[in-house]
Amino acid sequence: MDRDTLKRALENADLTNYEAEAYLTLVDYGRLPAVDVAKKSDIPTSQVYDTLRSLESKGFVETIDHDRLHAEPSDPVDILTHLRERGELFTNAAEELEDRWEQPDLSDHRVGVVKHADTVLEHTRNQIREAEIGIEVALTADQFESLRAELTRAAERGVVVHAAVYYEPDLADRSEDWDLAASGIEIHVVKIPGPFLAVLDRTQTFFAPNSRAKEDYGILINDSILSFINHWYFQTCLWYSWDPLTAGQQTPKIYISLKEFIRDIAPLYADGATVTVTVSGIDTETREARELTGTVTDIYYPNVFVNDSPSLERLSTYSIVWVDTGVDELSVGGWGAVFEDFEAQTITLDAISFENAGQA
Repeated sequence: MDRDTLKRALENADLTNYEAEAYLTLVDYGRLPAVDVAKKSDIPTSQVYDTLRSLESKGFVETIDHDRLHAEPSDPVDILTHLRERGELFTNAAEELEDRWEQPDLSDHRVGVVKHADTVLEHTRNQIREAEIGIEVALTADQFESLRAELTRAAERGVVVHAAVYYEPDLADRSEDWDLAASGIEIHVVKIPGPFLAVLDRTQTFFAPNSRAKEDYGILINDSILSFINHWYFQTCLWYSWDPLTAGQQTPKIYISLKEFIRDIAPLYADGATVTVTVSGIDTETREARELTGTVTDIYYPNVFVNDSPSLERLSTYSIVWVDTGVDELSVGGWGAVFEDFEAQTITLDAISFENAGQA
């Protein structure tokens, strides 16, 4: 059951529109300041305090006064009973609400397990709206269409979006309606079945098995180390080995993987190209966010070969790019960089020029 249907059921169970919206928001996010309830819902700030007080009087939430008003959902025993007495629609809503109540709060736990794969999709949808850096997602065509609006909006605000879509015989026909050229989403087609997987902003991972699994479940991860492991699985098994959906798709000018940047640029650099980049990321000494622009002066990885794009095997341990900013020459590493000067989160390819050939 989707959120709108669940909200409608709550409204039919004697909650107002604002009360149902506030209650679902608190069930989804846990304890929140009143102002954040308004921000994460469509409730006007001027109405949110009265709405929360009304829900408290009905026993659906508890409010806490600190420096500002906070609210959290009460145990849903009473509302579950009330809904189940209203018939089949309310029974379905109660079961969905109970499932959401039992979901782990990822702000307090690194890993949580949920009962249904659909729940993972909804968590992913919500977090895509908050993504700021990059999204890597592997999914079926149906799942892509379900998330396409959120993925497109993420790409429009500058998030790098890579989608590995599992092959279906009618995929080419279905994709004609996706308007990929305008969406900013890069899609590769994976010709073997696999799980639903989403890695967001290097910190969150959402996983659900495919339809061949014997059990329906999902895993929610809020941990950068586990997310890195899933990122590497995505890169090696679901991305590099498979072709773009359409032949016209170009290598993206913004990278979220230093290894992918090196695979594309190393042969050109070896041929004498001047490569200008802008790197956004973290200063490894101060741990502060920084951005640097400059020219690539060297590329290193184990067993360097200058005449070919390096294999994933050669990039699997470590790889470094040096960038001359005009003031300093800084070493740039990928996700989890420790010894380099800079940990890259995104690498924007600004320009490639071959001075001897007189072309750019």
